Formats: sequence, structure tokens, C-alpha cells
Amino acid sequence: MRDNIVGDNIRRIREKMELTQEELALRCDLTQGYINFLENGRRGYSRESLMKIANALGISISQLFEEGKEKGQIHIEETSPVYGKRRSTYDEIVSLLNKLPDTAVDHYKMLLKAEVAIRGKQKK
Repeated sequence: MRDNIVGDNIRRIREKMELTQEELALRCDLTQGYINFLENGRRGYSRESLMKIANALGISISQLFEEGKEKGQIHIEETSPVYGKRRSTYDEIVSLLNKLPDTAVDHYKMLLKAEVAIRGKQKK
């Protein structure tokens, strides 16, 4: 039986972050089935898919290839602290938008512009 180091590490990190396969798939614009196949060693991976997964998990790609890590020993880098609720909400929205297709992002931009215009009229 061959080792599935990358898949095992994806699963360990995902579970440590308390993410489901679906949640991880949404974060990295892949399918839940693809994540499942990677974790179970039934599918190969591309550099692009590993970059997406690593970014979604907040780790470097090299950490996906580290052997001999027990559950909980993989270091997940903390993001820099965010000050203020408004900034945190903004960063979360931008992060979510970055994971959507361009057509969906354009739609949300149009809605946000409309909301800003409406708020501007209400203040006058």
C-alpha cells in the first residue's frame, strides 16, 4: 500500500481547522468530491489545486508534503491580527469574493455600488 502523505495532511489540517470537505472545497473553488479523492489517495493532484488548497488552509504547499507529522503537529500559520470589527468584516468579504468566479464578483460589485448610491441619497 502506497503512502498518501499529501491527502493525509490535507485531512489532518482540515479537521484541525474544523472544516468539512465541502467547506474546504468552497474556500478553494474545487469540488467536495475532488477533496475526498485527494484525501483518500484515489486521485492525483496538480500544482494549481495544491496552491488553492494550501491558500485556503493558510499553509505553504511544502507543508502538504511533510512526512511523519502526527495529528496536531502541523503548524498552521496565524494571520496577522485584524483590529476593529469593520476591518474584520471587510477582510472576510474580500476573502469570500476572491473565491467566487468573476461573473459573480461583478454582480456583487454592482449591488454594492447600488447600495452606496442609495445610502448617499438617504444622507442628503
